[in-house]
Parts: sequence; structure tokens; C-alpha cells
Amino acid sequence: MTQSITRKQEEILKLIYKYRFLNRIQIQAFLNHKYHKRINDWLNDLTEKEYTGRIYSNKFGENTKPAIYYIESNGIGFIKTEYNFSSEYLTKLYRKKDLSEDIISQCALIADIALTLKNRSDQSKKKKSDVSDLSYLLATAIDLFNPDYHFNLLAELKTDLLIKKQETTGKKTEITFFLFTMLVSFSTNQLIRKRIKDIIDFYIEGEWYTIENELFPTIMVICPKLYTLIYAKRLTRRLLEEEDNPEDLQFQFTTVDQLKKHGVSGDIWEEANIKYDEI
Repeated sequence: MTQSITRKQEEILKLIYKYRFLNRIQIQAFLNHKYHKRINDWLNDLTEKEYTGRIYSNKFGENTKPAIYYIESNGIGFIKTEYNFSSEYLTKLYRKKDLSEDIISQCALIADIALTLKNRSDQSKKKKSDVSDLSYLLATAIDLFNPDYHFNLLAELKTDLLIKKQETTGKKTEITFFLFTMLVSFSTNQLIRKRIKDIIDFYIEGEWYTIENELFPTIMVICPKLYTLIYAKRLTRRLLEEEDNPEDLQFQFTTVDQLKKHGVSGDIWEEANIKYDEI
């Protein structure tokens, strides 16, 4: 029998559901909450009631890192009442303890990207000037798994984050989409080729335009190492040449280290074909 939780704790569970793994600092930032002690109290209570699990190391050097939280059995029961998520994702939740550090780090990086853009949007709302308004819609891979979600067609591409940027200046509103895909350290050349080829085929088949009238998303590829970036760029350039270099299909590449150092909006993206839109 599950125990009752507060509305704020429900919000926390929904955040962890969306991003899979989050630490206290990230959760506090998403909630715009001032007091870390209150966040810790909620998280401790959720863990005691088996709504969340906790990953933490007591080893010297690692014990300064914040604990990472994931959905546990009672949390899954709560989520099932809130979302129509796939059995594929349910399996992933139960496999959480077998996931590699690469996957957990990947989830943390996606959450950090989302927080950066959330902060930019929040700052835009605080401005007194009505000249420009900036907002982002962010959909994680988990959102895309939902068969009822507007962008569910993108789930087949196994990408990690969809961003819809909307910027209004005066009476003009500009909408731009970005689709992020992360290559992990164990990605083989064959896997990378399939990932890039699937995106190009999706573009060629025109499925995007069955759900959106806007231009096809700029594809943002995050590589674990520089040598992966070099291979992925050369491969993408070759595959695009085979399709006569479509002008409205853009690929951009960076590494995990560059993203962590300079942020998603930094001057870190390398072109495969033509100039990218600014995030």
C-alpha cells in the first residue's frame, strides 16, 4: 500500500520521470525553490516511502557529489496513473540499477541543457521591454515515447531532446526546432551510421511535415570524444552528398567536454554542411 505525498513531491516525481535521473540541485532549479533543506526533506521522504531510489557513494572524492534520484516501485505506480507511457519505458525504469554511468551522465547533461534554456526563458519574462519574448518547449525522449504526444513520430529516431524555440519581436514570431542526439562512449561506427542515416531518411520521407509546418529541426549531435566527432562529421557529410546536400537539413556537432565547459549556447557547434540557427 502506497503512502500519501504532497503536490510538490508529485512535481518532483514528474520531473524525475521526464529526465530519468536528477540530483537535488537540478530538482531545486526546475522547481525555482529557494531552500535546499526543504527539497532534501521531500526527497528523503520519497525515498523512505519507496517512490524514489537514491544513488550515492561514500567513497572519498565521490562523497562530495550530490545524490542522484530515480523512480522506484511506488513512484512507478504513481506515474502510471498520470501518463500513458510505453511498456518499453517501464522496462527501462525497472532496469535502472543495471544502467551504465554513461547513460546516467547523459541524462544529467540533457537536464542541464533544459535548465540553461529554462533560465534564458525566465530571464526573458523578467525583462520590462516588450520588444522581444523568448520561450522554449522541451520534450525529452520519454515525452516522445508517449503515443498521444504531438511529436511521437520522432521517437523512432531514438533522439534525446526536442527543443522548440519561439522568439517574438514586435508582431513577428519566429519558430525554430532543434533535435538533439547523444552518442555514448560505446557507440560503434555501425550504430553511429544507423543513427545519422535514420535521421536523413526521416527527412527525405517527409514525415516531419505531417505534424509541423515549420522547417525541419537542426540536428545537434553530441559526441563523447573528439575522434567520434571527426568520424560522425565525415560520415554525415558523405551521406548528405549522396542526397544532393538538401539545404534545409542541417547537422551540428560538438563534444561532451565542450558542452559542459561552454554551455549549449556557446560557440561550440561545428557544421557538417551549412550554418546553424542559434539556440
